[in-house]
Amino acid sequence: MLSKIDHVGILVDDIAANTALFEHLGLGVGSIERVPEFGVEIAFIRVGESLVELVEPVDRGGDIAADLEGADGTALLHHVAFRVDDIETALATLRRSGVAFADDEPRSGAGGANVAFLDRAGANGVRIELVERETDVALDR
Repeated sequence: MLSKIDHVGILVDDIAANTALFEHLGLGVGSIERVPEFGVEIAFIRVGESLVELVEPVDRGGDIAADLEGADGTALLHHVAFRVDDIETALATLRRSGVAFADDEPRSGAGGANVAFLDRAGANGVRIELVERETDVALDR
């Protein structure tokens, strides 16, 4: 069902201000993509076959912005995303096992993905995302 870690999401108050560290580490930061479904802007950073996803809330009244405000900082580790081949099948399998979801149906995510989050309480407080992509994210910067 799971094939790899797709990405680790880091919630930041300002993507541009948070890219310098990754560039000093020799990593290329992709262009910024707006994801209206979640009220965020995202930039991907490739590390081997996985990604780091910088997530900046643009909807300052939303839940994601509230997560950042509650952290008393300018960045925090927000979620771990696992790649699945078929998100509908993965959700159905987890549903039959009694796993709770934050998203009942997949939503459109960054980089052309279909995504769904598990319920944090059901994942022992960890925010877990399932990601289905046709192709890997290509960085265009």
